[in-house]
Amino acid sequence: MRVLVYGCGELASGAVREMASRGGSQITVLGDERSQLERLSNVEGVRAVLLAEPVMHDYFMEAGISQTEAFLALSTDDHENLLAAQIAEKMFRIPRVVCHVENPQLQVLYASQGLNVLSYSVGILQDIRHAIESQ
Repeated sequence: MRVLVYGCGELASGAVREMASRGGSQITVLGDERSQLERLSNVEGVRAVLLAEPVMHDYFMEAGISQTEAFLALSTDDHENLLAAQIAEKMFRIPRVVCHVENPQLQVLYASQGLNVLSYSVGILQDIRHAIESQ
């Protein structure tokens, strides 16, 4: 599977390493943190593309989005993730798009419009509820 990951912070890096360890995927990471991208590019099956200017469409093309089967918007910026995910989904028609969003209002808004939104807060709330109910 060809996967394009937008972002190279802790969440994205963990996801990239996890996917790479399973093998079978060609992973390209788009990010603006040179040192983190260099570390990720040393992982087998991972290619890194440094974002130097905010012209997203050009970077997506350089990263091979036209051959991408899954797009993960995992940067630390909700608005960038939402924009990138919508571009991948609407303009490039990527079949599997996942978007990380921390802001609860944005989560509800974009999830209600059909975007596959994930967040730490949703998982944490479920874990808290489960911990309380199981005691």
